[in-house]
Order: sequence, then C-alpha cells, then structure tokens
Amino acid sequence: MATLFDTYNCFTSVSFSTTKEMLADAFSEFGQVTEATIIMDIGKNRSKGYGYVTSSTEEEAQKALVDMNGKLLDGRVIFVDNVRPSKRYNTDASLARQPAQSPEEN
Repeated sequence: MATLFDTYNCFTSVSFSTTKEMLADAFSEFGQVTEATIIMDIGKNRSKGYGYVTSSTEEEAQKALVDMNGKLLDGRVIFVDNVRPSKRYNTDASLARQPAQSPEEN
C-alpha cells in the first residue's frame, strides 16, 4: 500500500471552476495520473482554488511540474510545485504522552 511519501505528488493552484476530471486530463499528457483532487470549501460548496495530482512515477511528476507550471488551465494561470512532507509530524517522536515529572525527579 502506497503512502504519501511513496507517491509522486504535485500541488497546483487552479480556477474555482476546475474539476478533478479537468485537472487529471490536463496532467495526463505527461503520464498516468493515479489521483487528482480539488480541495473544497464545504461551507461555500466550491473549490478553494488548489488541488493535488498524483503521478505513477517520479519522472512523470517532474515533467508535469516543469511543463504545466505557468500554463493556462480553465482560464487561469496555474502554478505547480512538489508536495513537501509536513513539518508538524515528527515520525521519531512517541505518540503517547508521558506523565509530567516533578522538579525533584529531573
């Protein structure tokens, strides 16, 4: 099973009217798109103006990143960048909380 770090993701800005099908179609020119997602604002029931595209290989993702960055899609110039792992997750840290120590124990 692939995780976020095993896949090849691109972040892209998009028009508010762009659908995930339109995004996938545009990026499929550079290889197999395994997933395309448009991030939605649930309260307004519309796109937040960005999405993610997952490619099947790193080479396809890099080619799409280079060739699609700055291109026009659905009436808007899009900007494409690599997805970076979140810094807020420390995979080496224990997930369980430890009991607080009194100053005498330190």
